[in-house]
Amino acid sequence: MVSNSTLAADPRVRKAYGVLSRALVAGASGQLRNKATTGGNLLQRTRCPYFYDTAMPCNKRSPGAGCAALGKGRDHPAARRNWYL
Repeated sequence: MVSNSTLAADPRVRKAYGVLSRALVAGASGQLRNKATTGGNLLQRTRCPYFYDTAMPCNKRSPGAGCAALGKGRDHPAARRNWYL
């Protein structure tokens, strides 16, 4: 796999996929870009709390099951003030 820094600096990527190149540069510090890989980022498992709760429907876990995150109520992500804290 190639590092995000190497991918962002590749002339072919910069020419054909300029937005991707700029996003890779803007997405992290230089130290992280030198170690992180785009493949690793794409393969990273989701952090959605509904994904881990097998009692809730989740399209990522079971395609076509639905998505509990689209529901309403106190457990809905938009209702949580400190979801990312």
